[in-house]
Amino acid sequence: MKRQMGWILLVVIVGILGGIGGYPQEGAFAQAPVKLKWAAVMAPPGLSPSGDIGLAYQQEVTKRTKGAITFESYWGASLGAPAEHIDLLKNGVVQVIQTHQWYTPTRMPFGDFEYVFPFGPTDYELVVKAMRQIRSEFPQFDAELAQNNAILLADSPQGSYNFLSKVPLRSLEDFKGKKVGLIGRYFGRWLPPGAVAVVRPAHERYDLLKTGVTQADLNPFDNQYAFKLNEVTRYFVRNLSIITCLPMPILMNRETFNKFPPETQKILLEVGKEIEMKAAKEILPKWWDKAMTEWKASGTEFIDFPEAEKTKWAASLEDIPAEWASDMEKIGLPGFKVVQRWQEITSELGFKWNRKWGVKK
Repeated sequence: MKRQMGWILLVVIVGILGGIGGYPQEGAFAQAPVKLKWAAVMAPPGLSPSGDIGLAYQQEVTKRTKGAITFESYWGASLGAPAEHIDLLKNGVVQVIQTHQWYTPTRMPFGDFEYVFPFGPTDYELVVKAMRQIRSEFPQFDAELAQNNAILLADSPQGSYNFLSKVPLRSLEDFKGKKVGLIGRYFGRWLPPGAVAVVRPAHERYDLLKTGVTQADLNPFDNQYAFKLNEVTRYFVRNLSIITCLPMPILMNRETFNKFPPETQKILLEVGKEIEMKAAKEILPKWWDKAMTEWKASGTEFIDFPEAEKTKWAASLEDIPAEWASDMEKIGLPGFKVVQRWQEITSELGFKWNRKWGVKK
């Protein structure tokens, strides 16, 4: 009897100690250790904001899961071409990716829809809040991810699109005859009348500017910084941000996510929301300050583009959002409703559009 009572007492003591220390019962985190493969199309931490954002997410998840979830990272598209990353995720070759949904536009036509709006909002916090809102209103966003066996963990912004140039660009007239390096389906059609688009990937822009093939470059400022385009240009139009997008979502394999217990799923999603705002409030502003400080020190001259000229510029452009919306309607997606709601939501958050987009004819 004494031996039996001793065992009971021991069990009680272990239970009490477990609740205090090593293995808490109520509110316990009981996640088996797992290492997730992470593939990113962008440069690693320290070389790009997206890399810093990805690392911040990883570190916080590992911290909150008390080391149960760790990551094995493959940066800079080292596991395959950018367009292949969605299949790496879908097929379970990796469990998490940072990629651009428009690398595979036919599979995720709603992804990165904000790219169709010239002169859209450029405030990082605003676009994060607006994107959360519009995704919550349209289930089609999640549906296209589900078709690719993916679930969204975080949708953080990239640097704003700006102009570096070899000649001063202070008016629409200054753009006439200038060749501008850029990429993307729509950006070439956003240029002012008389400007010429030269579509080339980011890594070729330095030589294009150096040899005089182009006189200006349109790109996220962080890409321009990474490729040292300030070395072959002289002017930066700092207030002419054409757009800010959220192009590098953190996506998880849906089957992997569903296997985690609810408390783990909650952490994965909560950290994603927090990292979106960390990117907006801390990471991107830090990179902006770093780039501007170094460019100024190296002799870059900063130009402020007149608001009146920007308004005239916007008025001169085709209604590309309406074109995109019409294309979406043809495949059964509510394109015009999304275009309308994006302008409404961002306006409610304080952004002032310089014209109305997505006018249905």
